Amino acid sequence: MAGGIFDPDNWFYRSTEKVVDLVFLSVFWLACCLPVVTIGPATAALYNAAVRCIRGDERNSWGVFLRTFRAELKTGVLATLAVLPAAVLLIFLQGLLYQTVGTAQGAVLYMAYQVFLLLPLGMVSYLFPVLSRFTFRTGGLLLNSAKLAVAHLPSTAVLGLLLGLAVWVCSFLPLLAVVIPTPIALIQSLLLERIFRPYILAQRGEEREEEE
Repeated sequence: MAGGIFDPDNWFYRSTEKVVDLVFLSVFWLACCLPVVTIGPATAALYNAAVRCIRGDERNSWGVFLRTFRAELKTGVLATLAVLPAAVLLIFLQGLLYQTVGTAQGAVLYMAYQVFLLLPLGMVSYLFPVLSRFTFRTGGLLLNSAKLAVAHLPSTAVLGLLLGLAVWVCSFLPLLAVVIPTPIALIQSLLLERIFRPYILAQRGEEREEEE
C-alpha cells in the first residue's frame, strides 16, 4: 500500500506533485521578476513549465522553468524593456483619470479607459507565452503578438480581463502574488494553446520538411 502511494507514477503522487508545482513555480516566477527587466523571460518560463508539467505529463518543472528562463533571457529582457515605457504611461494616465471620478463625466471616462486597457493587457498576455513557444527576435515577437491579439479579439479581451483581475487582486492582497501566477498562466493557456496549435503544427511540418 505504502509503496503504491509513493510510486512516482501513482495518481496520488502525481497529483500531489502538480499541486506542489503550482505553488513553487509561482515562487520561482516572483523571485525571477524582482529585477523587473526579467519579468518577460520569467513569464515565458512560468507559462512553458505550467503547460508542459502541470497541464501535461512532463516531470522536473523547476528544470523546465530554469532552462526556458536561460534560453529566453536576452529576447525576454529586450521585450520587457520595450513594453515597460508603455506600461508606465498607461498607469500614469489611469492615475490622472482616477482623479476625475468625482464627476459623472470623469467616472464614465475612467470606466471607458478600464475597458480600453483590456487590449494592451491582452497583448501582453500573448507576448511571453509566444516567446516560450516560438523563436523570434524582439521585433518579430512584438509584431506577431500584436497580430495574434488583433486576430483573436474576443480571446484577447478575456486574457486582458484575467490579467487585470490578477493585478487588481494582488494590489489588495499582495501575499496572493506567491500563489496566483501559476493558476493565471494555466487558465490563460486554455485559450492560448488553442490559438497556438495551428502555428505549432505548421512549424513542426516545416521542421520535418527541412530534415527530409
